[in-house]
Amino acid sequence: MIRKAMHYRKLWSVAGIVLIGLFVLGGCTGGGNDAGHGGHTGHAQIPDNFETTASADVLPSFLESFSPTTKDLYAKADAHADVLKELNCYCGCMEYNDPHDSLYRCFIAEKNADGVTWTDHGALCGVCMMEIRDAVNMAEDGKSLDEIKAHIDGTYGGGV
Repeated sequence: MIRKAMHYRKLWSVAGIVLIGLFVLGGCTGGGNDAGHGGHTGHAQIPDNFETTASADVLPSFLESFSPTTKDLYAKADAHADVLKELNCYCGCMEYNDPHDSLYRCFIAEKNADGVTWTDHGALCGVCMMEIRDAVNMAEDGKSLDEIKAHIDGTYGGGV
């Protein structure tokens, strides 16, 4: 009985490691579209889901199934809009038929008098999440926009 339990524990551990590896290596994989950047496959076949809330203080309900880290980074997206709007995203979304114009667009599609229109694109993309994590941390550490841009471009841009 103990031997069987250990076998299942090992099996689940290996399965978990494989899934994490696929997520990390896959970055932002889509439905086989070549629109990607740096070897990533684009999202063009996977439409973004949008949700409008009254303000940036009210996060979208689609985040309910995501980690506290993801929720925290979404909560900080509007506060760091001045930085995020100046950064390229390197997951391939800037090459869509309807391209994103910055990393900010991966999280917030629009902000106006009616509220904030959020997109789930960033939450579903490992590259976007790593970029916003780095940008927010660096901004909160007092780094300049030029320092943040250099880091994002150098780390995720693949020499672009």
